[in-house]
Amino acid sequence: MSGTSCLLHRLASPVVAALIGCVLAFSVFAVPATASTEPFPEADADQVGLSEKALVLLVEQVQGMVDAEAIVGGELLVIKDRRTVLRQAFGYKDREAGEPLATDAVYCVRSMTKPVMGTAIQMLIDEGQLRLDTPVHEVLPDFAGGAKEAITIEHLLTHSAGFPFTTMGQPLSAYDGIAAVAAEAAAADLLFEPGSQFTYSDASSDTLGAVVAAITGAPPEAFVQANILDPIGMRDTFPLLEGQPAAMARVPSAYSGGTGKWSQHWDPADPPIFPVFLPSQSLYATTTDYARFLAFWMDRGRLGDQRLLSRAAAKRALAPLQPIAEHPSNSNGLEVFYGQHWIVYQQAKTGSRQASMAFGHDGSDGTYAWAWPDEDLIVLFFTQSRGTLVGLRLHRLLQSLLIDQRFDDPALVARTPGKDELAQVAGLYWDESVPLVYYAIAPRGDGLTLERPGRMRLVFVPGEAPDEFVHEAGAPARLVFERGDDGAVTAMRTHFGSEVESDPRHVPEANLPSVEAVIAMVASAHRVDRLDEVGAVRLTGKVRLAARQLEGRMTRLFDAGRQRTRLDFGSVEETTVTDGERGWSASTPTGREELKGERLEQTRLDHFAALFGDWREHYRHVEVLRRAPRREGDAVLIVRVVPHQAPGATIYVDEGSGRVLYSFGLVQIPGLGTVGIQSRFEDYRDVGGMVLPFRIVSKFSSDLLGEVEMIIEEAKTGVKVTDRTFAAP
Repeated sequence: MSGTSCLLHRLASPVVAALIGCVLAFSVFAVPATASTEPFPEADADQVGLSEKALVLLVEQVQGMVDAEAIVGGELLVIKDRRTVLRQAFGYKDREAGEPLATDAVYCVRSMTKPVMGTAIQMLIDEGQLRLDTPVHEVLPDFAGGAKEAITIEHLLTHSAGFPFTTMGQPLSAYDGIAAVAAEAAAADLLFEPGSQFTYSDASSDTLGAVVAAITGAPPEAFVQANILDPIGMRDTFPLLEGQPAAMARVPSAYSGGTGKWSQHWDPADPPIFPVFLPSQSLYATTTDYARFLAFWMDRGRLGDQRLLSRAAAKRALAPLQPIAEHPSNSNGLEVFYGQHWIVYQQAKTGSRQASMAFGHDGSDGTYAWAWPDEDLIVLFFTQSRGTLVGLRLHRLLQSLLIDQRFDDPALVARTPGKDELAQVAGLYWDESVPLVYYAIAPRGDGLTLERPGRMRLVFVPGEAPDEFVHEAGAPARLVFERGDDGAVTAMRTHFGSEVESDPRHVPEANLPSVEAVIAMVASAHRVDRLDEVGAVRLTGKVRLAARQLEGRMTRLFDAGRQRTRLDFGSVEETTVTDGERGWSASTPTGREELKGERLEQTRLDHFAALFGDWREHYRHVEVLRRAPRREGDAVLIVRVVPHQAPGATIYVDEGSGRVLYSFGLVQIPGLGTVGIQSRFEDYRDVGGMVLPFRIVSKFSSDLLGEVEMIIEEAKTGVKVTDRTFAAP
């Protein structure tokens, strides 16, 4: 389903990673500052009461992230007492070209757009054009009737309207403005009664943008530009990049994939990602400009002697309202809340010099912003590495180094395990709670990668104690390896939040069929070797995307080693081609690209000959792991297959029939990174003597992609093809 997954990314609204930001009560604010050409002049650390050692340690931490490939590049800006004490760029603007990142690059700040839109709404409330309890349907008639009639402006500001994460069901190019985006939200089903729960949702922010447009009679970006960006002096902030060639040239190439797996999915030569302004995510800004915005909020809406926002608006927006119990920063002793389009924190730990207030937000492309008004401290950490959580680790150190000014935080002392320790813990561990799935542990540098086929890929770094490893970003995930009396590793204790398991190490079972026997069994059941006789095969049918409520057409044409898949959803099409050695993907919104590395291998493994044929021809390692009984029918054989570049996968084979029942794997999706996929194969039928599934149901671990169903309606063998059939689209 690799070709399908590429298209799914383009159909889905971009995913948002863990929410980051801060607030700790808001009694005392800093002294107002006036916007100027250079609002944050440089100063030495000791001039503003900071330790130079603290800044050196922060620089070492970020450089370590680049060295460990936890990010591709990044920029760190520390402002104390409105003076710049640290500004440094790290890593690459474009890794493939070897181009280093420069300071004050222009970054896509994604969800850090939300506080800007929240500011616009607070301004309209100050002007009397809105109230917190204004029903949205009074402004946007599409929301009249049914459960949505109860949604208010406050519900949208606090993500309590009942919307799912996204309600967008079309490519961005299909929208002619924010009203069309809000209309889809109005047509979507609510998850809960408005006001009863919290669910972070892009739909809430985009609907607020439509409210601004309806009240002002102009696009929301026009109001933002005239009333926020221009007055504050945010000259290098852009709601849209279209028509901004100078700004485009300053934008770093965008990467996704995760630590050690980064692949470029956008560079400045490509068209802008956003053809329409989305108040949930499409703002571009520099670290300096976003610092201006944070300073404006630290000054309670004042800009020098001019007030742009009332004190009441500043107070209500930063109030900690909706608790986010599962937020990764809770592991740092913080209580995390959502305010009115700000994320807010309260310090729960004792023994530290607690800052009485902090606030901020993050963006899913790897951008983070924090402000502590009582300390008059602003920190920006911008990367172009989508989905990274390393800002969480940095956030913890900001409290230790810049506020408490102590240097004994265990996170600063990296334990370096020996190669023996890493080799001893590497291997497979069976999930204690789900006996049919396992974790694969492999060394990576001084740390480990954990892969669970069908679910996730995580990176862990050494913890404080031997045989202990913690999540690279400080999220509440920890691995502790257990040893027997002889010193051999016997189990892995996994800590995911409050859930703790003791997962036993895989031990080869006796009386399992050999790899050769299982391959022969599968080959006999599916007979894909007949492709040499029947010639090219064309399968046509339909594809359903449940999460997007979309249905399209699918055509898959393949011979023994080549394949061409076309998906057509009306407003968007995608064609994926592999000719055995090379591969390409082409779609109407993004054009053509040649597939490389892991993505190319994944697409080649999507071929039926790879799934139902001799696995040894396509994988560097094949191992029969376990025989699992079933309540009904024959047992299932669990087989692990490991490609040359892509993550390992699991194939489940019915021992009686030899048919493949399931495959669990991990796929790279541009803009989303590594995503789990669990595929189920059903309704097997004869196609020229071969036995192929006519129904494939794939479930992605990303809620944005959800479940995808492919149904074959017609199969034809002996299709006439030429070399051009499998040429680049």
